Formats: sequence, C-alpha cells, structure tokens
Amino acid sequence: MPYPPKGLIAALITPFDGQGSIDWATFKHLIERILPFSDGLFIGEGRVGEGLSLSNQVRRELLQGAIEMISGEKSLLLCPTASTLEETLSNVEMAEKRCSAQQRPEPLYWVDIPLWYHSNRQLPRVYQEWQRRTSFPIILYNHPQLISRLNQSLKRCNIRTSVLKRLSENEQIVGLIHAGELKRTMHYQRAVRLRREFRIYDGDEASFLNQPSSSGVVSGGANLLPAEWQEIAAASLSLSEDPTRNLLLLQQSQKLRRLSQALRLNPAKGLKFALHRLGLIPHSQALNETPADSFRIDLEMGDFLRENFSLQPTPQNGIT
Repeated sequence: MPYPPKGLIAALITPFDGQGSIDWATFKHLIERILPFSDGLFIGEGRVGEGLSLSNQVRRELLQGAIEMISGEKSLLLCPTASTLEETLSNVEMAEKRCSAQQRPEPLYWVDIPLWYHSNRQLPRVYQEWQRRTSFPIILYNHPQLISRLNQSLKRCNIRTSVLKRLSENEQIVGLIHAGELKRTMHYQRAVRLRREFRIYDGDEASFLNQPSSSGVVSGGANLLPAEWQEIAAASLSLSEDPTRNLLLLQQSQKLRRLSQALRLNPAKGLKFALHRLGLIPHSQALNETPADSFRIDLEMGDFLRENFSLQPTPQNGIT
C-alpha cells in the first residue's frame, strides 16, 4: 500500500449556496487556490469540512464531486464516515466505482472516523470487511472532541492504544490523524513502531505549532493562509539553521496561533466568515452554528482579519 505524503494536508471547507446545496463553482475555486500549497487535500473532514453534519446523500455528492474535480496530481483524502458501518461501506463502494469510471490515478486515501459508528471492541474485524470492499489505503482519524458530541456516556472517545497496535498489523491501514493530547500521541507512536513508514498526523493545529510531528499536520487554517501553513509544515520536516528564516517562521507561527485560537469554537463557521469577508466565497453559511457562537466568532475573526488583511467590502454577487 502506498503511504500518504508528509507535510501539509489541507482540510477543505464545504461551501454552500443560498439554498443550502454544495456550491460547486466555489468549491472548484477554493481547490485551485489551495492546491499549489498543499501536499494533500482532505475532503469532508468532520469539523472543518462539516462531513459528519451532512446528510448521507450530500456526503455522497461531496465524495463523488471531489473525485471528478480533483486530478491525481496531489493526494486526495476522502472521509466516507456515516452513522453506521454499512452506510459507511456503501459510501466507499460508490466512490470506488466512481474512481474506476473516471480512471482516476492514485493516490486516493480513505479517512475513517471509526468510533463514530463502532466501538473499540472487535474494531480490527471492521477493517477486514473494508478490505473486501475497497482497494485504496485507509487512514484512521482519532478525534475525541467529535466523538464526545455523541453524548454516549459509556462510549470511549479515543481509539485504545492496544486496538491501534492490532489495527497497524493491517497493511491497508497506512496512517492515523490524532486530534488529542500529546501523551496519547506518544502511546500511539509506540503502538505502531513496527511500521516505520506509518504516518501519524497532528489533527490539532495548536498542538502541531507547539511540537510538530514528523509526518505533518491536517490544517483547516490553510483555507485562509495556505502559503503560511505550507512553509511551517515544510520547515517542521527539515529544520533550518538560517536565523533570518527561523525568525520569519516564528513570526508566521504567531499569526497561525492567533488564527487557531479564533477558530477553536467552530472552525467551519470561522473560516467561512473570513473567506466571505475577503470576497473568496459568496456565502458564509455553516451547519450547526448557534447565534451565540456566531457572534463570538465574528468578533474574534473580525479582529484577526483587521490585523492581518486589508479587508475588502463583502461581495454582493459571486466571488471577487
């Protein structure tokens, strides 16, 4: 199985039009803007891409559209995770057929959030079933904050370390995105030590900026600051001895820290607000936004934009 790239994995937002459908023209515009700076594109991520808030019909449309729209020049990461195992695997099969019809060259990777629809118990058997449904490699996504939304008191919010060790014996599983505490990251690294090329990405931008992983980062902030995130991610893989360059990177990292802080409540809403204010998307609609959260996000992101951008008037018609 091919391993995914190291570096910057950009988690793309899912833009909507005025009727709440996917805005494909804007989606294409965003892809063209971010693609040159990223090592891979992540479509349908749980929070930034709002993948877990979509209906399964819209989720399938998003997977299919991404396959048709994004060529094989960069790695494409797709999240098919739905509310049940069978629904998830049905999404995988649909997208696999679309790839065959498109004769799409690799690389394509599934990113699955297994605890969303299954417990840790007998999780390795789940991916034996995946092997019967798809030929593409799999990246696991451990995101305790997302799992806690399910409000199931007996449900673990993290993949158990012992379970990950067993899962790593499956060669179709080539990586893990971990959006949690550093201590668990260290446990996970030990669990997969026999797979030297196994990727462990930081799924939390603030954690990456504090202590970069050796594989890279999944970044929603790259929707807004792709060049800055590219440079930081690249620098983490090969540290520079140039003091001037290191000072520049330090200054950029401070900007990215402020952005990460402004996005902590609802990254999808914060990014859409910012991209809309900058004239890059025509609508700022996000799913699961509350009036109270929207007010706080608008204040924080408004301050960030005033500090770091020359704001343009909000576009009235289309993308500027």
